[in-house]
Amino acid sequence: MMRSGWSDYGTRFADEESVETYARLYGEGTYDEYVWSLERPTVVDLLRQERHQRGRLRLLDFACGTGRTLAAVDEVADEVTGVDISAEMARHAARSSPKADIKVGCVLSEELLSGPYDAVTIFRFFLNAPQKLRLPVLRKIREHMERDALLVFNNHGHCPSLRSLAVRVPKPRPQPPNELRHRDIVQLLSDSGFRIERRYGFSLFPPVLHRHLPAPVLRRADAAAASPRLRRIPQRVMSEQLYVARAVGEP
Repeated sequence: MMRSGWSDYGTRFADEESVETYARLYGEGTYDEYVWSLERPTVVDLLRQERHQRGRLRLLDFACGTGRTLAAVDEVADEVTGVDISAEMARHAARSSPKADIKVGCVLSEELLSGPYDAVTIFRFFLNAPQKLRLPVLRKIREHMERDALLVFNNHGHCPSLRSLAVRVPKPRPQPPNELRHRDIVQLLSDSGFRIERRYGFSLFPPVLHRHLPAPVLRRADAAAASPRLRRIPQRVMSEQLYVARAVGEP
């Protein structure tokens, strides 16, 4: 059974054609794939360091979608679990990462998680999920994590950023754009038993500029802004925020 707020997602991606369309929209050559290419080395390095410190790594990729994150991390982790509410998404994820144990369903109403996990990755979930589900879901995941486990996740609609301006142009929308502020993330983590250790910024220029201006120039600028040497300067106005947090206290 699916909780209200996720049923539309399960319906939207209930068949292979819709998932293939999704994969093309965010696949090779797209703006989103480029941003992921900037993020991926940082994510993999964080997980590799965690495994080195622990001597092993049992990883959960929540809302795994078509398996993009799983494909990047399954060589780093010793055990990998992927969870998604869409069965068709999960089938794609299984092809992307044959090593992973893929589970389908809603974590709030089904016993899908085992753990305890040493690390959890969550991408493209918090911004898209209804607000009323974010805290319950993260608390449920926290229950299945080691006390000092690592959490790595993104906010791909950070406000304020150039994206904040772009989504309001050329005319006001009937509903507010989908955005999350840093303070919202801080509160969410605090309320669910996590402490932020670091955050990184990616994607200075929003997708609309990449579509209407010379993309190679903007991509070089984005890559430079995300480099370790410069990333602290524009981090707070980047559209994509990568968070690194640590589980604290008892689950």
